[in-house]
Amino acid sequence: MRKSALALLALVLLSACGTVGGSAGGSNPLTAQSIASELVVGQQRVPIGILDHNTPVADATVHVRSFYVGSGAPVAKGESAAPFKGEGLGGAGVYAAQLSFDRPGNWRLDVTASRPNGDHVVLQVPVNVLATPTVPGVGQPAPRSNNPTAATVSDVSLIDTGQPPDDMHQLSIAQAIADHRPTLVVFASPAFCTSQLCGPEVKVVQSLEPAYKDRVAFIHIEIYTDYKPDPSKRQVAPTVAEWRLRTEPWIFLIDSGGVIRTRIEGAAGADEVKAALDKLLA
Repeated sequence: MRKSALALLALVLLSACGTVGGSAGGSNPLTAQSIASELVVGQQRVPIGILDHNTPVADATVHVRSFYVGSGAPVAKGESAAPFKGEGLGGAGVYAAQLSFDRPGNWRLDVTASRPNGDHVVLQVPVNVLATPTVPGVGQPAPRSNNPTAATVSDVSLIDTGQPPDDMHQLSIAQAIADHRPTLVVFASPAFCTSQLCGPEVKVVQSLEPAYKDRVAFIHIEIYTDYKPDPSKRQVAPTVAEWRLRTEPWIFLIDSGGVIRTRIEGAAGADEVKAALDKLLA
């Protein structure tokens, strides 16, 4: 039987870079995890996974407090509600906190999670905050990538593993920036994504495209290349390497000047992506 989207999401949470937290007594079934591959100094979205016996749950009420640990006593720095963001993802998603980190180093997230069944726990999740991002960050110029487009390949299925391929292969990132077009770029591999969340994420983006395509360029970058005729010989696509991505999916919003204004790692619901688009165009 095919696993549910939530069960597949567990694979992502358990292999993510954040460390799983647990209750002090070890008897509570809930655990929490930061599933960001990197956190950097500044204001940002912090995706949190909540699991019950290693199965992700979508019905918790979650609140996050941040503490700078450094080498001394923890210092409280901020807090945020973390609503579940999964609209259009078939039950999958993450809890998204908005937190500000004012210095690099060792931090701790205290994640409070409560479920309708009465489970309630406070979990401590250690995270590392970088001074500068490895993946292109907010406020930085977007790489002027000359990714392949439908016009440069004989068959669009060579640059999109979706069934069928989508229509977001009309422009390269470099072309969109040269044209001064606000741009949404989604990096995802519908066929080869380990969690199987990439296909749903691309569909979320596609669901928003009709309302915004006159004002925003939509670009889908496939994670792999050379997967035909032998998928076992696939390689990471040059554009993915250029953006230094180690996980998927990712969404970047780029303004008309070619500067990254939003970056979203992992699952993002339609409401969250729409809010980012509206902010880009404001």
